[in-house]
Amino acid sequence: MTELKDYPSYRGLPPLAGLATMERAVTAAWSVEDSTTRLKRLHYVLKRLYETLTARITGEPIYELKTAFSYHAYLCAEQVTLLRKRVGEMREPPLGLDKVPHAALDRLMHEILAAPTTASLLLGIYRIAVPAVLRACERLKQDAHPLADAPTVRVAKLINFELTEMVEFGEAAITKLIDEPERQSQAAWLA
Repeated sequence: MTELKDYPSYRGLPPLAGLATMERAVTAAWSVEDSTTRLKRLHYVLKRLYETLTARITGEPIYELKTAFSYHAYLCAEQVTLLRKRVGEMREPPLGLDKVPHAALDRLMHEILAAPTTASLLLGIYRIAVPAVLRACERLKQDAHPLADAPTVRVAKLINFELTEMVEFGEAAITKLIDEPERQSQAAWLA
């Protein structure tokens, strides 16, 4: 019997539309429940980031941050729509997207919403929440079945692509607006 890694493709073309090797596609252990659980967590965090960014626009005195919060809220809302659509493709209503997927996520998002200063807000969003979303998308791309769940992998790639800009902006804002002593003083809040 031919090993899966030696699967002969026609003239060396990448198998399975280039999505994965035959071996990876056959050995991947992944369920619809695995995907929907992770997608619902991403949905929850991005929806809460959207709400937080929107809520902070009017009280923010720095114009550049107002515009960034507005644009980043838009990006989060776009991802929320994308995730809702994907979960809807995998599940019949009710989708369960209105439920808090984990108490720790709820607490994290409440802490960021209630950030006492702009510095705390920037650090919470751009050093904690958005990088965690990016890491979750990377894990999702690695863990999801590359062929059967290719639409979920695509969603993770799109989220990763768009939110990487947010982290870059956030790091620039943190560097320009928050000096090192203030960053040090925020360490306890971040923890």
